[in-house]
Amino acid sequence: MQKSLMAMVILVSLALAGQVAAQPGTGGGMGMGGGMGPRMYDPKTVTTVKGQVEKLQDQTMGRGGMGMTFREVILKTATGSILVHLAPAAYLEEHKFTIKAGDTLEVTGSQLTLNNQPAIIAKDVKTDGKTLNLRDDQGLPAWRGMGRGRGMGPGGGQGKPPAGM
Repeated sequence: MQKSLMAMVILVSLALAGQVAAQPGTGGGMGMGGGMGPRMYDPKTVTTVKGQVEKLQDQTMGRGGMGMTFREVILKTATGSILVHLAPAAYLEEHKFTIKAGDTLEVTGSQLTLNNQPAIIAKDVKTDGKTLNLRDDQGLPAWRGMGRGRGMGPGGGQGKPPAGM
């Protein structure tokens, strides 16, 4: 009797663990996978700027350099230079969206000040007649669920229990 009760408790525990592990998380935050996400993006400060790319730079976000590599550009506009936070480099590459120094960009996004310098968290970016959407109107990244920090359990958000369950 005790053995069957113990076996039933173990089976129920394993079944519940599989269901919990397969649940999707929130993703898209400031941690790995979210970058300059919705916490800093303010829909009330959205603006559009146009200028020439002075410099491209990649920033690794996450603990110990183990996070995603985010692409940024310094954009020279009519009113001065501004730092533009784009998206993970892998997301831009996946969409075959190439940017190089000298390119003309039109960027729409949330304007803010970082380290006493003007910056924009890009929502949309246009170059050579091609537009890439990077975030929704609230600043949630289009790449949510991509790579590390995607907020998914072992079931990949598909409602499947982990292997071996």
